[in-house]
Amino acid sequence: KYDYIGFSEHNPSLSKHTTSETANILHKRLIELEKLKLKYKNSIRIFSLLEVDILPSGNLAIDEASIKYLDFMLVSIHSVFGMSKEHMTKRVLNGLSHKKAKILTHPTGRLINSRTGYELDWEKILTFCKKNNKALEINSHPSRLDLSDAIVRKAVESHVKLIINTDSHDVAHMDLMRYGVSVAKRGWATPDDILNTWEYNKIKAWMNS
Repeated sequence: KYDYIGFSEHNPSLSKHTTSETANILHKRLIELEKLKLKYKNSIRIFSLLEVDILPSGNLAIDEASIKYLDFMLVSIHSVFGMSKEHMTKRVLNGLSHKKAKILTHPTGRLINSRTGYELDWEKILTFCKKNNKALEINSHPSRLDLSDAIVRKAVESHVKLIINTDSHDVAHMDLMRYGVSVAKRGWATPDDILNTWEYNKIKAWMNS
């Protein structure tokens, strides 16, 4: 019963693909998504997204030739977690600076009972997100639940938008949404704070802002 859905696979591996191969993969992917859009045009809207690595340098793992095939990007840290708070904050802000980089996913990198994650200067992150119209993810997967409710509360107080995602790697994972909703409630978020409570035209306009 969703009004829209975003497909947001991980970017193709840097070590296994050239930039031109990556662009070709994403072009073919977009063609398939356009077929789905046409097939399901009377039931659900579809966004072409991608979860893109922020490299240790702060650069993104795909170039402009690939980015043009996306409506917008989710960006995240998947490697080199041991950087200092200062350098990790700079890395994240660099990655979020691209116009199409709209959402920082699993923003602390934690895995519950497995990995503590990395430190960020949340004052700088929230200030940047507010100024540049970026959002933070509440990841619903039980091993993440990232953001924590405490940082959700800080985001709400700072008027930074949030989005609740399931981190689905299988259709059954979409049922995890309720866990992210619970985290949002504990952080005192309201529907207006959560992007994917918005109707399609409103969230599309936000993407392009």
